[in-house]
Amino acid sequence: AGQVYRVRVLEIVSPDGPVANLQVGGAYAVKILVPPTSFARRFRNAIYAIGFQGAFSLQVNPDAARAGAIWQKFIRRAAKLRFGTERAVTDIIATFVDRTLGSCGEISEWIDGRNWRFEVDDDLSARRRWRPGQPGEGLGSPEYRAKRAFMAGMVELLHEMGVPELARQYEWFTCKSQPNVLKRIDCEDDPDPSAGLTAVDFRAGLALLPFLPMSPGDFKLIFKGVARGSLVQFDRGDLGKLERFVDANADEFADLREALEELKSADAAYRRSLPDVTHNHVRLLNPQRWSSIIDASVTGWEVRAAADQPCARRLHRSRFLAILFGILMLARPLSSVAAIALTLAHWLPGGVWGVVTWAAVGISLLVPPLMPVVALVLAICGAAIGRVPLPAALIVVGLVTLAPKLCGFVRRIWGRSDFRRHYARMFSSLRYFSRASRARISEKIISWHREGRFGERRALLLNRRPWWLIPHLPLLFLPAKLHRLLTDGAFGLEILKRIVVRPAHLYFNAEARQQWLRDMIAEGRKNGTISADDARLIESRIDEPYIQKYLKCLAVHICTLPLTQVVSVIVAVWYKVANNLPWSEAWDEMLLILVVFQVVLISPGSLVRGLYVLYLVIRERNFRDYNIAVFMSFFKYIGYLAFPIQMAYRYPALARFMAGHWATEAVHVVPVFGERGALLEHGVFDLFYNRPLTMRRRIGRRLKARRTLRPRRWHFAACAIVAVAMLGAIDAVTWTRTGQLAALKHIWYLAFFPPLLAGFFVARWAGGMAISKRLVMGVACGAIVGLVYAVVHTSLLYCVLRGVHPASREFLLALLISAVKRLFFFTFAGAVGACIAEASAPRIQARAI
Repeated sequence: AGQVYRVRVLEIVSPDGPVANLQVGGAYAVKILVPPTSFARRFRNAIYAIGFQGAFSLQVNPDAARAGAIWQKFIRRAAKLRFGTERAVTDIIATFVDRTLGSCGEISEWIDGRNWRFEVDDDLSARRRWRPGQPGEGLGSPEYRAKRAFMAGMVELLHEMGVPELARQYEWFTCKSQPNVLKRIDCEDDPDPSAGLTAVDFRAGLALLPFLPMSPGDFKLIFKGVARGSLVQFDRGDLGKLERFVDANADEFADLREALEELKSADAAYRRSLPDVTHNHVRLLNPQRWSSIIDASVTGWEVRAAADQPCARRLHRSRFLAILFGILMLARPLSSVAAIALTLAHWLPGGVWGVVTWAAVGISLLVPPLMPVVALVLAICGAAIGRVPLPAALIVVGLVTLAPKLCGFVRRIWGRSDFRRHYARMFSSLRYFSRASRARISEKIISWHREGRFGERRALLLNRRPWWLIPHLPLLFLPAKLHRLLTDGAFGLEILKRIVVRPAHLYFNAEARQQWLRDMIAEGRKNGTISADDARLIESRIDEPYIQKYLKCLAVHICTLPLTQVVSVIVAVWYKVANNLPWSEAWDEMLLILVVFQVVLISPGSLVRGLYVLYLVIRERNFRDYNIAVFMSFFKYIGYLAFPIQMAYRYPALARFMAGHWATEAVHVVPVFGERGALLEHGVFDLFYNRPLTMRRRIGRRLKARRTLRPRRWHFAACAIVAVAMLGAIDAVTWTRTGQLAALKHIWYLAFFPPLLAGFFVARWAGGMAISKRLVMGVACGAIVGLVYAVVHTSLLYCVLRGVHPASREFLLALLISAVKRLFFFTFAGAVGACIAEASAPRIQARAI
């Protein structure tokens, strides 16, 4: 919905007297209902406009901001009934309008808190069976479960009070609601994991549209909303239900009776300010409704500083002028829609490009900030291939680039007298024009510097010599970091140093490695991902040789990060050059090569990383200290967590911290759901840290139970025979349908399952056999299946169908090739099946021998 800032109060000037709970010198949270980036603001406003056909009310409508604040007051008081303390909801103190920033805002209590801490839990299955409200004796992850129970209680409370749409802020499976609950730092030492949990956000950011769910939990919320007659959901509440809740707890709400009446008045004014077709429908036929909507729109323009007070008074008096001013406010989306329509009227592409075009147009209509980009791309592509006339393409470019600027200019000189004076002086005074132009250039340089396009020294230099900006103008459409990389040699060298020199420095310099670890620990303490006790324990052992060896290996892992990307680009370019393809034909193949390198399980970088760990095993003749990392390192992505998991036995605190650090840093690149403290972050930590611990615990219990069972081997042959029979059945089906035996590369996705199942059941039914022998049996079964099937398949293909003699060189060579392929492929499948059996086998019913 906006951005929260920590502020200190310097002075209070209030025409209504002192403000309760607001003191000079105190630290508070100020929420401005404007997102920090222009794209986020446009996206939020576009989604809201689709749902409610108006501007984002929490930003531009003081009644909406006031209603939301009063709702939070009632929720805070109700939290005392449910959770035993009002501190379970952050206290909101005041609302205000800042016409300089162009937004409503609110002042609330500042919470010194943190998100959840990652907890070791070696029984995830038990935690997943647990539900809020059930006893949790003997279960792990107490802080995780406490937060989930708290959020479930908050959702129930909000439904009881009559504000189910705000409950979306605390629905667990939206996967992004968890950061809305913080744990107060002053309750860290309380043994109760639920102590200090505080709900801090009751302002919805995005409207929930019925055709645009944005999280897994939204599907359920959409169905529930439709069931109660709310097609578009945001922050609508049932004031009648709230009043009944207040009456049922009259003693607790005795001092809030006047606030309830104010809430009714503010909420009614808020709802009358929007067309909101899905809720108002036939009520929009009432002219009085449109008068309220226009008046609220004018007030919103005044709040956003689009119109000053004299202009706002004139617009309030004239409906025609207000509608005309509103059209100017909507110049950007209207001109973009006109540009797209003009392009498609001249060019309707077919085939694959037609599907892509209509998909892009559909997405841009759902996300209006993308419409100008889509319009420009369509016009340029159509003009390039001659399907869109050049005059039409130029009109499209003008609509997208010039029309919004022109309408914005007209709106500014109409709406604000200070802009009229400003432009009048620009046209009448050359000196003032020069100063204003330099100020505008300086303002743009500052914004570009904040985006990261220029460093501090270059920004100051460009401010002194603005004509040096000309070469940068064509590059402004690029991402900020790429723009700076192409224009700033020192920045490029710094990036190169960070990628190449820093890992090498970490590898050879022990002091640098120690400082690297200390910096990560300090960041973990700041983010709350490591406790003070664990931090002290790690720092006390930082000089131990094994930790130094571990940090060295991490440096090598960092060195391999760019290797896959570099090799993929080299291979793509080599393919283009080797086949002598023009660029127009090579793009698709080169793009496919780049994508394949990103999705394969074993890449050049992971291969180098794995070979390095294997080299350490051979050089030190020490498999025990690398028994996990030597296998995991060969795999892409998960290989970076090989050493954090390897450390779990000797240094559990360090392993827990590093696994959490690396996994969560990686997941933060995921838009929306990768937010710090969100469910995906914790899920990644569970996957790479707690899941292996759970498997180890489960396997250990089974090994203990299996000691009372007899080893079993007779089923080995039966499983192999059944797998070969299944493969024969696959061959029979392909022969019946196509008249020939299919090659392995054509049916690999089917041929993989018989040896996998054979390896699975061989390991599952091995009785009391040791785990190493069970895995060996699974691998051996896959290998035997591969060899037998190779003989059968090759004999049918060459001897039966082609009449080749079994002793001929042709047959023997084909058999050798087939056996090698199937031996490798089916052995791997059997190993996978055996591993699955050991990781997911049911409980053992032990019996005496």
